[in-house]
Amino acid sequence: MTRRANSGSPLGTDAEGRPVRRALTRDHIIRTALAVLDRDGVDGLSMRKLGAELGVNPMAFYHHLPNKAALFDGVVEAVFGEVAVGLDTLNREDTWREQLAALMRQFRTVLRQHPNVLLILATRPAYTPSLMAFGDRTIGLLSDAGITAHDLLVMISALRSYTIGQLLVEVGQPVGGPTADPDEAAALIAPYPNLATAIAGGYDPDGQYEITLQAMLDGFEQRLGRPRS
Repeated sequence: MTRRANSGSPLGTDAEGRPVRRALTRDHIIRTALAVLDRDGVDGLSMRKLGAELGVNPMAFYHHLPNKAALFDGVVEAVFGEVAVGLDTLNREDTWREQLAALMRQFRTVLRQHPNVLLILATRPAYTPSLMAFGDRTIGLLSDAGITAHDLLVMISALRSYTIGQLLVEVGQPVGGPTADPDEAAALIAPYPNLATAIAGGYDPDGQYEITLQAMLDGFEQRLGRPRS
């Protein structure tokens, strides 16, 4: 189901409830772009369409975001801004792996709300100040466990990549149009008994994600020489 972009309305209200044009800030432009992406997908976002959504000529926001690449970087920044909320809710009494797992679950929750941004996140690392601050803070919080910053970066990067990849399968838009629906897929799989048996238990994306997340954390813990107990 598509979402209707509402944060991109060019009009707000003043103290007396009268309509006024919103200030054209970088944050407002990026939030509007994210709303358009949620509604129309990557192919549906252009500088011209964004200008129409904001009610301005696209030239009006070029000094904030000079091209589409900068706009996409800003969208990545906005999504990670939502993920960063999870840093404030981490239980500092939990182990490093429990905190890292909680952060990855928050990451997955946010990405499920913005499935059309998955390909941008998967292919476009952004190096904006807020993203660098987010990464720095995440490593700083988890480094209290005595794990090196480099090891933490490797673990976070691997878990981030897995989360994005799993969600691309789960909620990503298929290239070239819709694939077989569940009934059609079941009919196509039926002649292959081993595969049919494996799939008979049903598809549980949440359970699958959790099993793999814990398996990866087990592997990291073993590699670091820190038994789970």
